[in-house]
Amino acid sequence: MFKDNGVAARRETVTASSSSFNQDLARASHRADHWGRYYTSPAISRSLIDSIELHQPDLILELGSGSGALCTAAATRWQDAKLVTVDVDQHAPDRLDAAHVGCQVRHNHFIHDVLDEALSDRIGLRLDSVDVAVCNPPYIRPRWRADFAKILEGAGLSDTLTSLHDAGADLLFLAQNLRLLRRDGKLGLILPDGLVTAEKFCRVRRALLRQHLVEQVVQLPRRAFKGTEAQTYLVVLSKMGGETDQVTLRQMNPDGQLSDPLQVPQDAAEKRLDYAFHAQAKPSRSAGDGRMKIAVRDALTDILRGTVCSSGIAGFPMPVFHLGDFAGPSHEHAIRVVPKHFALSNRNAQRAAAQARLALPGDILLARVGRGLQDRLALVVHGPCVISDCVFALRATDEHRERLYRFFESDLGRSAIASSAHGVAARFLSKANLLDIQL
Repeated sequence: MFKDNGVAARRETVTASSSSFNQDLARASHRADHWGRYYTSPAISRSLIDSIELHQPDLILELGSGSGALCTAAATRWQDAKLVTVDVDQHAPDRLDAAHVGCQVRHNHFIHDVLDEALSDRIGLRLDSVDVAVCNPPYIRPRWRADFAKILEGAGLSDTLTSLHDAGADLLFLAQNLRLLRRDGKLGLILPDGLVTAEKFCRVRRALLRQHLVEQVVQLPRRAFKGTEAQTYLVVLSKMGGETDQVTLRQMNPDGQLSDPLQVPQDAAEKRLDYAFHAQAKPSRSAGDGRMKIAVRDALTDILRGTVCSSGIAGFPMPVFHLGDFAGPSHEHAIRVVPKHFALSNRNAQRAAAQARLALPGDILLARVGRGLQDRLALVVHGPCVISDCVFALRATDEHRERLYRFFESDLGRSAIASSAHGVAARFLSKANLLDIQL
């Protein structure tokens, strides 16, 4: 049980019905533990708990309690509340025993599958009864089962996915928490990049913003969790607390300091909820040369993505410009160009155009995927070339071509690309997010 200086917390540990959840994991990071978890530090835990504006809840819930950092921070703040934790890991109670809380707390722990549709019955909690729920979902994608559809439906999220394969543990844990929370109850989550920024979760964000009051989203520094470079966020919402007109976005620096708040309207928040993207996209700011900002889309006549996949490059009859062919910058005013051996003759260009997409002289090439994609830039000069499906070709107007290239070469442009891309290890830049960048 929780202990501190000989003062013990009262905790009951219950093993609910057996579950096969541990055998249903479709994917877990090799740097996470067996359950796909990255454990929350005390500092991050306190930041999340401090962000929840509620004086004295009666009932606090943590699903997937892991090492107990979040529930420890919650119990320290709200010492008179009843605490319920649930985790499928048989060893979770041992880790909870090692978490010290400087107060007496009523604590029940249940060993059970968090994603059981009948969880409320298994742990003796009514749906719509929890005052505060805190959660750091694991980084896994469980194999789909019928329970998940019921959980999503109960949370009002059943029609937000275009594919069942998009339902990761983060979304399912979020939905399960919403089912258990009372009206106006507070949910504090740590979410990965996907739900916050990815286009395929736009409808999820729209549903959350329209059904609940999303109070704050804090973008954490990379490496906030040991063993991963994943971009993560603290999210606080009030269940059915009214439709969200504006969301407060902040960014935490590596020292734990928060930026000034940035207010983002609902329509913009549906696109993305990350501070870095909206901060660089503010249209009221001027470019560094005094000209007013414009969106990348306004500087282009076309944008192309290559069609030759990486596995098909070796067998393609002509050279294909790929990620490894981008050159690094040599000095401040040098222009990085596509090497001559990628340039095709008119005859070969006609042949290649029947099998692939070509970048033309004057096109600006950017990497679409990969680590450090913001540093990959090239200009097509010598002749048309075949590009892989990991490369964008930006066809700019004569008026904006140099300005566009110089922007992406600058620190500001690289930062804009980095903040617009999302993903963990293999980061990627979507066409829509690229077009929205302000230069």
